[in-house]
Amino acid sequence: MTPCVLQLILLVLLLPCASFPSSRWVKSAPGVIGHGSRKTKEIALTFDACSERRHGAVDTAVVNVLRETRTPATIFVGGKWARDVAPYLRPLAADTLFEFGCHAYMHPHLMKLSSGDIRKELRKATRTIAGIVGRAPVLFRAPYGEIDARVAGIADSLGLRCIEYDLPSGDPDTSITRAALVRYVVSMARGGSIVVMHVNGRGRRTAEALPEIIAGLRKKGYTLVTVGRLIAGSVERPARQRTGRGSSQ
Repeated sequence: MTPCVLQLILLVLLLPCASFPSSRWVKSAPGVIGHGSRKTKEIALTFDACSERRHGAVDTAVVNVLRETRTPATIFVGGKWARDVAPYLRPLAADTLFEFGCHAYMHPHLMKLSSGDIRKELRKATRTIAGIVGRAPVLFRAPYGEIDARVAGIADSLGLRCIEYDLPSGDPDTSITRAALVRYVVSMARGGSIVVMHVNGRGRRTAEALPEIIAGLRKKGYTLVTVGRLIAGSVERPARQRTGRGSSQ
């Protein structure tokens, strides 16, 4: 086989992954957790939910899969999204399968804001979420996964524990297929992984892929838990550069 033919074969094999953007760098900051212990057989599935300027939506098919499979999950909720979908979110909060974290209010790029504006954004979000789900969130995920020591310090001062992730699923990608999403998440997950997907309609194939993702991870011996359980008693495990296909949106 000639070198040219070999290069062509390799190019064809790699093309299916070419549409997924490379992962972002996250500035390591004290107190930011990117994953749980690698010695555990537990994995946390997390779902981001924001609405920005448009009216929020809920991918009810995702929630239905989680309930049908009795899969615990952590949902990082934007304050505006929570307000938009409050009639749906209130009863959902009564289900003990779900844990709710803060995902800011309007999903801004926090690192571009002043410290005062960051504080206002997070306070407004936590008040709004608490008023709807009946309890104040204690976990926080920065929009777009963008966080540094200043943002983390402000969140910590408000009683929020900063949670990032080590396995972005890539589910917002419009070209992703169900099979590719399943294959990627199941093959890349490790003990202690925090996987991020979306429950606000931004995940293009999330509901279709989720049953097989859950079954595939359980078949490999993993227990699916909330972030709160995964990190209980844990020390900081910073997110430096994440494995995967892009960042949270």
